[in-house]
Amino acid sequence: MKQLRLWPNLALIACGVTAIAGTLQQTGATQFLEWVVLNQWFRLRPPEARTVPIALVTIQESDIQWAGRWPLSDRQLATLLQKINQAQPVAIGLNLYRNLVVEPGHAELSQVFQTTPNLIGIKKDNGDSIEAIVPPPPVLRDRQQVSINDLLLDGDGVVRRNLLAIGQNGQSTPALGTKLALMYLQRHGITAQTSPDLNQVTLGRATFTRLQADTGGYARIDTGGFQTLSNYLVLPDGMPTVSLQAVMEGRVPASFFRDKLVFIGTKAASTWGDRFYTPFTTDSQTTWAGVEIHANVAAQLILSALEGRPVLQGLPQVSEWLLMLVWASTGTLLGWGLRSLRWAIAIIPLSVGSIFGLAYLAFLGGWWMITIPPAIAFGLAVLLSRSYWVWTALTQANQLLEAKVHERTQELIEKNRALEQARHAAEVANMALERLARVDELTQVANRRCFNEYLEHQWYSMQQADLPLALFLIDVDFFKLYNDTYGHPAGDACLIRVAQGLTATAQRATDLVARYGGEEFAIVLPSLDIAGVYQLGQAIQTSLAQLAIPHRRSQVSPYVTVSMGAVYAFPPFHDTPAALIQQADQALYQAKQLGRDRLIVTQLPSPTDSDPDVSDAS
Repeated sequence: MKQLRLWPNLALIACGVTAIAGTLQQTGATQFLEWVVLNQWFRLRPPEARTVPIALVTIQESDIQWAGRWPLSDRQLATLLQKINQAQPVAIGLNLYRNLVVEPGHAELSQVFQTTPNLIGIKKDNGDSIEAIVPPPPVLRDRQQVSINDLLLDGDGVVRRNLLAIGQNGQSTPALGTKLALMYLQRHGITAQTSPDLNQVTLGRATFTRLQADTGGYARIDTGGFQTLSNYLVLPDGMPTVSLQAVMEGRVPASFFRDKLVFIGTKAASTWGDRFYTPFTTDSQTTWAGVEIHANVAAQLILSALEGRPVLQGLPQVSEWLLMLVWASTGTLLGWGLRSLRWAIAIIPLSVGSIFGLAYLAFLGGWWMITIPPAIAFGLAVLLSRSYWVWTALTQANQLLEAKVHERTQELIEKNRALEQARHAAEVANMALERLARVDELTQVANRRCFNEYLEHQWYSMQQADLPLALFLIDVDFFKLYNDTYGHPAGDACLIRVAQGLTATAQRATDLVARYGGEEFAIVLPSLDIAGVYQLGQAIQTSLAQLAIPHRRSQVSPYVTVSMGAVYAFPPFHDTPAALIQQADQALYQAKQLGRDRLIVTQLPSPTDSDPDVSDAS
């Protein structure tokens, strides 16, 4: 009954700290920290192996030196546009202000503007004053081939939002990346479908929702225009890029631009006004050029529309309040229920880590989940509920006789010590049994059971990660003759030395050397490329040669050698781990048939290939 009377107070603690954390978020007190966390999510996310129909033509400092002037003359710019347009791109985005005449060649540039319907120029309309407005080229303005190049900066100067379009005088003007992406998607039969309230736009497989003032970690931001959260795309090798000079000198093949969106802009240090901070920026050397951001926006829109790439968005506000309440309740229960300092030290950091871990997983799925207010709610709840428990415990302790408290305390201490000792002894025994069940008693490498479990685990892990998997089956050549000649104790010693040599060769943390049976060994090699397979085979042969174990009845060498069959597979796999073993066993059989002391590698085909690739690496 006493415990039941405590629950309303604990519920009050959970609700109270939720209100405190929510108020801090609503007032913007946690906004900067949420930005910092979001930056880390972008930096932690691995690059995406995707293909984008985008090419960049950037103007570096060396290009300005080559051109001999800045800005480029109208004639130079006209020549550049003509060379690019001859390659038949889908559209060209000119991220350079050309509202003023830059002779010589103005007539030529005007003619190019008039005869290039897929050329989009820029203007700046979102300035805070009339001086910040830059008009577009008149010819492109009259032909309605104009977009805005305004970028949205957060309070810390970082671009985390996409301004897809702005509306003025009842008309909507798209941003440069938006305009070119829509032109590309139109070729694929995809057009923008706008909801009646103008708050959502559907493009193919993606729906973009207008950013609200309190989306994600934001608080009371300006949401003018059609804004979304930027889900930056980072490619392993970056956006395909060439220099101005390379294009002007004809060193860029037409295929580089054909059927793509081409963005032209400057990255030169002398034009610093077009450099911006992004979540990936750590210093002045890692800023992004405006043209890179516009191209990235176009890539985000295209990949989301065509491939369903996640669109980054915030949780509904009610979900954020519920999230804070859940973590406040968790903190309250932990603060009240934990009795061991050791468990508190382990569980509380783990719980805080779970807040950020779940937020990162949500980020990978396209959701910006707040972290700082839930962490604050959790921490305050632990502190307050723990303080409440201490106060309650002291109150109850004063009601008991001192002698009885001392007696009961000693009993509990002894029981806890005995239980702890029994638990520790059980853990030690379990660890010993587990080792016996997974390690080969003779060679001290993994046994067959461990091998089967590890191979199956890595088989599915590599499928999910889209990484290759290699498997070696290794047989000691003429081992029966070795036993007959030197005796079984010497044969056991030979197998031990071979196992040690294999273990010393396959040294990556993910490599597993196992005794497959008798004189056969196996090595599981996750995420190893095909060159590494051949290198490992050579390393094993070299290692055995250095061991120089005598074998006078061997028919291939005066020393102990091995035959090796390896199979290399790259997802998507077509069968089961057992099929991989069968392929490796067939390769081992071929190695024996071809004279032993060699490596035969079978590379399993992809879905588009026809036959396995088998090669002798002796």
